Amino acid sequence: MNILNILKQIPVFHSLSSKGLELLSDVSNLVNHKEGDTLFTQGDISKNVLILIDGIVSIYKHNSKGDEIVIGYFHRYAFLAEAAILKHIPLPSTARFHSDGAVIQIPLGKFEGFLKEYPKLSYEVILSLLDKVDLLQQNIHFNLASNSKEKVLNFYKKSSKLAVDLKRYEIASLLGITPETFSRIIKQLLEEKKLIQQGSTLKINS
Repeated sequence: MNILNILKQIPVFHSLSSKGLELLSDVSNLVNHKEGDTLFTQGDISKNVLILIDGIVSIYKHNSKGDEIVIGYFHRYAFLAEAAILKHIPLPSTARFHSDGAVIQIPLGKFEGFLKEYPKLSYEVILSLLDKVDLLQQNIHFNLASNSKEKVLNFYKKSSKLAVDLKRYEIASLLGITPETFSRIIKQLLEEKKLIQQGSTLKINS
């Protein structure tokens, strides 16, 4: 893949000039990964800004019992752990590829130079961070206030693209419910016609 062409497709870089994109591509590296690869581990300090450009990555932690708690799944063009990376602090979670994929790595010092030189880029990065904060707040509020059926409906309403790519047990893990409970709820929602089956995909019945 041509790094320059990839950078042109990433929304956060749309404010860069052609020259800026060329300079950024010169310092960027494309790294391919296989399904199951660990991208980074909790406690690591990353020297690179990481942008997912292909595949699915899960971000997770382990609780006191050693159980894996999935925080989120990320798709193409997502910045990964950018808050910790830009603050030069240990990464708070672990990331693993759930499919073959690739990331663009940009040396942190070089990226920080671009942020200083291109104020609009800094603004776009801030907006990206605020979107993640807003999403986290919504998820916390929803998980505290909703029952399991409402969680499932909300997932298919807001994450229809993600639903296509994830296995059902992965969705259940993300929602904090057991696979058995998830399957039972799906059956109920189909019977109530709140969800519909389209091929192998489930969708909200609008």
